[in-house]
Amino acid sequence: MKSVSFFFLICFLIFSQNVFAQQGEDSLRIDESINIPPYKNLKKGALTFSLNGSANNSEQKAGWSLTPQAGYLIADRLVVGLQLSIANRFSKERRSWASLKPGGVKEYAFTPEVYARYYLLPFRFTPYFQLSTGYNFGKFTARDDFFDRKISVSTNNYVMFGAVGLSVRVGKYMGLQAQYNLPIIVDSQKNEMIRDNRFRLGLSFYFK
Repeated sequence: MKSVSFFFLICFLIFSQNVFAQQGEDSLRIDESINIPPYKNLKKGALTFSLNGSANNSEQKAGWSLTPQAGYLIADRLVVGLQLSIANRFSKERRSWASLKPGGVKEYAFTPEVYARYYLLPFRFTPYFQLSTGYNFGKFTARDDFFDRKISVSTNNYVMFGAVGLSVRVGKYMGLQAQYNLPIIVDSQKNEMIRDNRFRLGLSFYFK
C-alpha cells in the first residue's frame, strides 16, 4: 500500500511540474506578443503599397477617383513616396448639371504627386497625417447643342493636399484605411472635381 501511495505521489509531482512549466511558457509567449507592436512592418526600410478611391452618384452627375501609392519608410512610421490620382465625372440628366443632355459634360484629371505620411502610433489601430503635392493634368469638355459646338477647357494646375486618416491592420501584411483630403493649394474653379474627392477608402500592404 505504501508503494502504491508513493507511486501516485511521484506521478502527481511530475504532472504538477509539467503544468507549471507549460504555464510559464504560455506567459512568456504572451509577454513576447505584447512587446511586439502589431505594426512592426512599419519600420525603417520597409515598403508600402496602397490603393484608395472614392465614388459619387447623384441625379445630376456621377464620378469616381483612384489613387495608387508606392512608398518607402525613411524612418519608423514615416513614409515618403509617389502617388498617381486619376479622376473622372460626367453629367447624367438633361436640364441638370450645366443644363446639358446626359453625357454632355465630361471631366477628367490625371495628377502625379509626391507624398509623405506619418503613422502616429505603432499599433494595429492608428491615425495618420499625410501631405501630397504635384501637378494636375485635366480637361473639362461640354457639348453645346444650341450652337452645335464642343467646348473644351484645360484644368492643368499645381495642387497640394493635406489629409487625415485612420488605418486598421487586418492581416500580417495588410491594412484598411479611411482618409479625408483637405485641399491646401487647389484652384476652386479649374480643379473643382478633385477638390470634391474628399472622403476615400482603401487598402495598404506592407513588406519588410
